[in-house]
Amino acid sequence: MTDNGERQLHEQFRALRRQAAAGAPEFRDVLASLKRRRERAGRLRGRVAGLAIAAAAALVLFAVLRSGGKRAVLVDLAAARWEAPTDFLLRTPGAELLRAVPRLTSEGRLLP
Repeated sequence: MTDNGERQLHEQFRALRRQAAAGAPEFRDVLASLKRRRERAGRLRGRVAGLAIAAAAALVLFAVLRSGGKRAVLVDLAAARWEAPTDFLLRTPGAELLRAVPRLTSEGRLLP
């Protein structure tokens, strides 16, 4: 390339850089807008949390007031016991030996 061609190319790149810089915002403006967006997001999160707490409190209050002194029905759990038809398969021979701690005599023999 000639010296004149290099100068023209250099000027074209300089003009391109100026054009790109003219369209770009200032860095401090970008930081300021980021700070404003974060503050808005924080306020929005606070409002959403406040509304969620208020809704939960309203639900609890509604549930308490709606019960109107109704008493819960007590269920006799012994009467409600259910045994599956196949439970006998779980009862293995000798299972009672596993439920008790064996006693040993002084000679080392097991007591019944």
